[in-house]
Amino acid sequence: MFISTITYEYYEISFILIIAAFSIPISRKASTVYIPVLIVFGLIFGPVLGLISHGFAIYLLSSFGTVGIGLLGLVIILYYESHNINPRILRRYLYKIASLDTIGMVITAVGAGIFFSILTGAPFIIGFLFGAIISPNRPRITDTDLQKIKIRDDVSGTLIGESLFNDPLGIILLTIGIALTAPSVSYSMLFTFLYNHTGIIFGSISFLMLEIAVPSAIGIGLGFIIIYLNRYFNFENLLVALTLGIVLFEFTSLQAISITPFPAIIATGAIVGNYSDKSIFWNRETSFNENLSFMAQSVIFILLGSILTRVQLINYIFFGFIISLLVIFVIRPLAVFASLSIFDFSKNIIKFDTRSKIFMSLVGPRGVVPVVLSTVPFVIGSQDHIKILIQYGAIIYASVSFVVLISIILQTIYVPYIGRILFGDDKGDEVS
Repeated sequence: MFISTITYEYYEISFILIIAAFSIPISRKASTVYIPVLIVFGLIFGPVLGLISHGFAIYLLSSFGTVGIGLLGLVIILYYESHNINPRILRRYLYKIASLDTIGMVITAVGAGIFFSILTGAPFIIGFLFGAIISPNRPRITDTDLQKIKIRDDVSGTLIGESLFNDPLGIILLTIGIALTAPSVSYSMLFTFLYNHTGIIFGSISFLMLEIAVPSAIGIGLGFIIIYLNRYFNFENLLVALTLGIVLFEFTSLQAISITPFPAIIATGAIVGNYSDKSIFWNRETSFNENLSFMAQSVIFILLGSILTRVQLINYIFFGFIISLLVIFVIRPLAVFASLSIFDFSKNIIKFDTRSKIFMSLVGPRGVVPVVLSTVPFVIGSQDHIKILIQYGAIIYASVSFVVLISIILQTIYVPYIGRILFGDDKGDEVS
């Protein structure tokens, strides 16, 4: 029986959603978190059994609907997670969070890039692309473990704050890397313009400020507009349609002018989460976006395993394991200690003791954003015929896949033990 290509693609989508549902009962029976189960499902039904094709997995993740299910899913995930931003924690640990999300991420991108280039023989700019992609981490993946071992508020609050705000910075670093590698591509058009007129240093600084300040201001404004519109019109159950529509409008409009939309989406979610009246309809809106976010993460992690081929699994497994260990146990601790220690000379800045820094340096699994960004160099290289991106694009996304998988599995296992060893049952003072 002949099945059209489009029909088969919808079969694959339905299959992905069905197998995603089984990750929860299986992870519950295995007493583990569900994310490694999703990735293993992707590996089994992708490269091993071939039920999810390699080409379709890349297409669905990076090009479906012109932007890819990865970016669309990331919109939902960040909007929902930003509902939980606590302004008190943000104000209290602002300098530490900002340092981790700037200095720490640059150290991660450069350090990981150096190791990647040494191990593969690739030019450093290619290594930097890899480093930029894996620089955002997701300590929120280990939230359950943090709660079990009752980590102090200053440590957990800083880790969660870091995880919420480092995603846009990772995207910005990747944009800079793409612009330096292939200045003519549209992906990095804005940075290329600033770089050509002001130079690399001032161009990078102005690009960073523009990419954060402008969308953040827009997001804050739209967040309050949503709240006041609902107070006047009372959208009831269709409040979900209003919020989701405005968030997608933010994403589309800012993407169209080459500005990253994610600071705006995070700002909108934070305003809605903290300043809405918490009526039953707002609770339903939060619940709906939580379920949608959960589903988006599930699909993305299945695709993470499916984008690999059997040949890539065999060729890159040893390299992927080595680079993963370097990122987890060398680059992450270096970035944390350097960025958290930089303000310790000031009396007015909260300081962390050595135990806290060690714990934070060992908690930083990679998550959704590296998965979404992993195929960007390969896709841009294929579309714009950039030879260097085509040559190294596959090893970049294969390496990112291993870093995400290994970091999540390892840290799910050892984080509770490290927490008990370092902190025990001593809640002590929050800060030193």
